[in-house]
Amino acid sequence: MRKIVVFSGAGLSAESGIPTFRDLGGLWENYSVEEMASAEGWRKNPQKMLEFYGKLFAEIQECKPNAAHKAIARLARQFDVLCITQNADTLLEKAGVKTVWHLHGELEASKCEWHFSSAPIDAEWHCDYWSKITEPVKWGDRCPKCGKQLRPDVVWFGEGVDMREEELVEIAPEVDVFIGVGTSARVFPAASLLEFFRGVREKYFIDPHPAYEMLNGYTVMQGTAAEKIPELVESICAGN
Repeated sequence: MRKIVVFSGAGLSAESGIPTFRDLGGLWENYSVEEMASAEGWRKNPQKMLEFYGKLFAEIQECKPNAAHKAIARLARQFDVLCITQNADTLLEKAGVKTVWHLHGELEASKCEWHFSSAPIDAEWHCDYWSKITEPVKWGDRCPKCGKQLRPDVVWFGEGVDMREEELVEIAPEVDVFIGVGTSARVFPAASLLEFFRGVREKYFIDPHPAYEMLNGYTVMQGTAAEKIPELVESICAGN
């Protein structure tokens, strides 16, 4: 069975109505990105951040998988597909994709504020509590393991991204097809994925404004995810 890796960014979910940092207006209109998406913002005003993420949580509940998510799910039913995403929404899973790595966390999950993935190295405590949620985290919600405040499972500016490099090194030689979609592939560390999979013979990159200078060896498809992913998946499935 062919092994396929799909690396996605905000552009994959934009056509589902998921708010992004780059959108003007909407949810971000009355908030500072620096305050609402940084470790420093959490230290200064966790209550305000929880209010913001509560609103964001409610917004994403209204969003549905678009044609691109559904096409990737179709691909996953026929092949061994790993989705590596920068997106914190779970629209891939809702479309039916089973194996998804969320590099930047999940909005529909919570973790202890002293979780080992985000707490400072010299923190007074490192905890491993993490859980899926059906309601947004509120101020006063406590970690059942250590009693600290719970927070959204989102990687903020100032926090590290777990790239799972050891697993990537093992996977890369086995990959038959690599697809990049909805990401500029310019921001590190996520952009390093292009180097991990540089040796894959069949590579595609989908973006409305692709950075051609970075995509030597790729078949570039200029357009949105919902336009081009179904087209590409149809071609891959037809060719088996």
